[in-house]
Amino acid sequence: MEQVYGWSIAIVVLVIQFLLSRREKAIWGAIIPFLYLIFMVYWIPNNYEDFSIFKLIIVAIGGLAVLFSIWINGREYLKKKRKKELVQIDLKNL
Repeated sequence: MEQVYGWSIAIVVLVIQFLLSRREKAIWGAIIPFLYLIFMVYWIPNNYEDFSIFKLIIVAIGGLAVLFSIWINGREYLKKKRKKELVQIDLKNL
């Protein structure tokens, strides 16, 4: 049952990251990667004694890569959406 909770939390975090990365201000998409980094650096080593530094680095880099890729895709989506809106406005002005 613990694995179900873990996967559920991960899916919710990814969905929230997806939604925040598509906001007008780019800073919203940086909140979850920043919190994830703090979590990985502070909470994991203090609560898991058998967790090695190598595992911590690999998991932190992998997680940040996923979160930042979602953020970058959200920013690109927003740019395309703005460009499409500007083209539609230009067509209406003609």
